[in-house]
Amino acid sequence: MTKQTTDILTGDIVENETRLSLQQLCDTCSVETEYIITLVNQGCIEPVGVEQSRWRFSGVSIRRVQKAKRLQQDLGINPAGVALVIDLIDEIERLRCKLNRL
Repeated sequence: MTKQTTDILTGDIVENETRLSLQQLCDTCSVETEYIITLVNQGCIEPVGVEQSRWRFSGVSIRRVQKAKRLQQDLGINPAGVALVIDLIDEIERLRCKLNRL
């Protein structure tokens, strides 16, 4: 007779709970402040807060900045194009999730 065990994975969804300052996001993603400001101006990432010194970013921003860096480094896409591509990638992911639920 064999004993069956069930392992349960637990964890927190970092993307929803994380709130990073501008400097923390820069440090996490290894980018300059100007790069983040450019991504904000292009609508690629959205901070919470009006004043730049009070901006807070969700964990989703980390993923989006990393994608933006890869798109620019690997494909040479400009910031406006990066924002568009990332939005399209996110839309594809949403549609795939919706399709998988059906």
